[in-house]
Amino acid sequence: MFFSFSVLAEQHADAALEQANTAIVQGREGNIDLLTEHAILASHHMEEAVKVATGSAKVHMESGYKHLHEAIKHARQGHSSKAIEHVKTAIEHIKAGNK
Repeated sequence: MFFSFSVLAEQHADAALEQANTAIVQGREGNIDLLTEHAILASHHMEEAVKVATGSAKVHMESGYKHLHEAIKHARQGHSSKAIEHVKTAIEHIKAGNK
């Protein structure tokens, strides 16, 4: 049986979700440096997930990865609300690809 989303990709997606959720919590608490740090960690996991995902899962992982990078960019500029919105969108894509 062929799966479009490998176990390895799923593990990286799960780790990315954990880091992304922590980034949101930190951002809401006003800790923009920690928001940035956790978004970066999430993006590293997403990069690995993109490498091994296939099909529609890969499309969602790539979109999630792009939104995490937008979040990092906004967080570094001090725009926590925009960064949080991008992390939320990344989470939506990760969940959609991790089905």
